[in-house]
Amino acid sequence: MSGSKQNIPFFHFFKRSRTGFFVLIVCIMLISMLLLSACTSFVPRYEEVDYFKGTQGLEIDFLEDAPPSEIYENSVFNVNLYVENKGAFDVLDENYGILSISFDPFYVDVSDFPVTNGVEVTKNGIIVKGIQLPGKSMYNPLGAETVLSFSGFRIKNIKGQREKPSTQIFTSLCYPYKTIFSRPVCVDLNIHTQNLRAQPCSEQDFVLSDQGAPVAITLIEVDNQPVRAGVVRPVFIVHVQNKGSGDVLSAAYNPDDFERVCAFKDLYKEDFNTISVRAVLSGSIELECSPNPIKLFNNQGFTRCQVRDEDLILGHQNYKTPLFIELSYVYLTSLSKEIDIKRLNVYGEITSPAEKILPYEVQPGITRCDYCAQHPGAGECQVPRFREDSPEVYFQEGFGCKCSFRTCEKLYPKGLCVPFSNPPFCPGGSYCCLPECKASEVRGPGGVCYPKCANCLAITKDCACGTEEAGYDILSKGMFCCPRNKAGYSTQDECREACSELNNPSS
Repeated sequence: MSGSKQNIPFFHFFKRSRTGFFVLIVCIMLISMLLLSACTSFVPRYEEVDYFKGTQGLEIDFLEDAPPSEIYENSVFNVNLYVENKGAFDVLDENYGILSISFDPFYVDVSDFPVTNGVEVTKNGIIVKGIQLPGKSMYNPLGAETVLSFSGFRIKNIKGQREKPSTQIFTSLCYPYKTIFSRPVCVDLNIHTQNLRAQPCSEQDFVLSDQGAPVAITLIEVDNQPVRAGVVRPVFIVHVQNKGSGDVLSAAYNPDDFERVCAFKDLYKEDFNTISVRAVLSGSIELECSPNPIKLFNNQGFTRCQVRDEDLILGHQNYKTPLFIELSYVYLTSLSKEIDIKRLNVYGEITSPAEKILPYEVQPGITRCDYCAQHPGAGECQVPRFREDSPEVYFQEGFGCKCSFRTCEKLYPKGLCVPFSNPPFCPGGSYCCLPECKASEVRGPGGVCYPKCANCLAITKDCACGTEEAGYDILSKGMFCCPRNKAGYSTQDECREACSELNNPSS
């Protein structure tokens, strides 16, 4: 019919127009490629994470205002702690940590503290056993964390007329930890290059930084020592370093030793700065390490691990084999916070003659440490020596409850600190010590460290004027020092003239 629309079958349309058919095929292919590329772009990428990184283990910190920076007397407060395991070793089950919170019982009372299983309350502290936190892993990439909250602390009514009293809360966390190293090493049988065949590996040292623990293996020196034809003795010199913010105590081998060390009871010098080491080659060959345990000096130490005679193996070709090293130790991390106490009654309470003397006092308000600084020969000042080689403490002016445990540990071998004693010399977590003066300082009256005065320059603060041969006198601010005669002058010209005459006596 004229003017009517003609229906053309779909097949016949493409039969007439082959170009349209090919265009459709090309469009379908392009769309398919775009869809495939879009899908592949959303495929997740997995990156392997090394959890054996870092120099931290269990870390603690006070939460804000718990304890507060200042508080009125006869007020209660909380101690809230944030604890996290930032290392790669689990502190779990029998490998638990012990938390201690100590204080001066002259200011703080815990008689209302709730006692539960695993919590021990004393007059000057609280001990919490069973602290457990897993380390970093694929399920816990940042390590576990928790908040510990303790209520029941109370500031006492302050006795005496101290206008601005203050006290400190000391917290420490003692826990067992391990440092683990595992890598393939080369057993080099061709140390003299006698075998000209291509070797799969060669002897090489390891320079390292950290392994996800406060004690790090920093260097492994590899030495394959020839024994006889075709036989070498693999030797590894392992260097370690305490890179954490705390202290290495000892390599406790059982729960009793661990709790004794953490409680600072019946201590020996072996209970400080010692690390147990275990080394295994090829998965089953236990190496002989000496010294074991490792003793740290200035936070560093080393040991020599080697294959025993009965484990030597005959070979003709270099080969790689796994080396496993495990360091075990007890670690102590600590912190403190000072609390300013605001008085309600600035005149204080009247002290009765029958007032109870605290364990670290010789008289009410006088610590054993302060007393011994003035009376070094008194019977109360005898420091117990647990071993014949224990250093003797020499009390003198300047001793006071001034040191942390870490500082005391360094001063004790010089006879300048009392690390442990029963009865104690100081309250809470403070230690009785005489801080060392710097090389540029001189100890003056009262045990105070004074800087050495410069030659005829204006004195801006009290300093020690003199020389090692002549001795020193303390001069006040505003004077000028001539070290040769230990004398002070009011003007710089007078000082220079006097010193010039001493330097040129014939003129």
